[in-house]
Amino acid sequence: MSLSVLSPTAAQIDSSDVTAPWWGAWSALLIVGCFYLTQTVGMFMVQIIAGFGLGLSQGMAGISNLDQTWLLPLSIFLSTVAGGMVSCQVAVSRAKPSMNKDWFLSLFGDIPNLVFVGRFVALGIGLGLSFFILTEYGVLPPDDLPQPIFDAMMNAPVLGKIGWIFMFVILFPIIEETLFRGFLFTGLAQSWGATFAAIVTTGLFVVVHMPKVLEYWPALVAVILIGTFTVLLRIRTGCLAPGMIMHGTYNGVLVISALLIQAPS
Repeated sequence: MSLSVLSPTAAQIDSSDVTAPWWGAWSALLIVGCFYLTQTVGMFMVQIIAGFGLGLSQGMAGISNLDQTWLLPLSIFLSTVAGGMVSCQVAVSRAKPSMNKDWFLSLFGDIPNLVFVGRFVALGIGLGLSFFILTEYGVLPPDDLPQPIFDAMMNAPVLGKIGWIFMFVILFPIIEETLFRGFLFTGLAQSWGATFAAIVTTGLFVVVHMPKVLEYWPALVAVILIGTFTVLLRIRTGCLAPGMIMHGTYNGVLVISALLIQAPS
């Protein structure tokens, strides 16, 4: 995907040959808003349906702590996938002018070789290990810090842990990078320029993570760094693949480190 799509001229927009998506700022904000609305409603609906006793609890009889063990990850997974589908559909319907069928894949970009991948894997590993060392041996999180998702992952059985790893390493990075550095950054940059788009995109990325990081400053710094690095990679490379690789690797380092520390106990 070329960076020229970020600020097309009026002649380009009017041309029937243009195949790059044009959203603009307000459509981009709408796309992201639809995702979080769908995700929130979806989680609520899964919880309600399970609460009506449609056989979920009975089918898992004998498994302790049902809500944290199975229902929480199931509701997060289903609502996140649903939110991603809705936001992509909104992106397609709001895009102007008409686009070719490969526009979505062009956002991800090409992965030419292992060296290309290795650089961003190394960056993710470096950030992940730095945060892990800081929180494990430096600034310890307070004992009363609420961590429902983390606690659910740590207490899950083996299959549950595999599901959490999949969501943290693959699903969440793909969804977040597509939303923030894909739709949101592109739309804001088309309307107001790449610099403003980078600042707003990073700020909103921090805001949506705020409930998880507000009470622990190292986590806040980590989210700011992830948001900053990924948007810079988006600007530098013109695609989402580098940010997804770095983001997924960072999450993977933290998740695997936490599970390895728990294993001996």
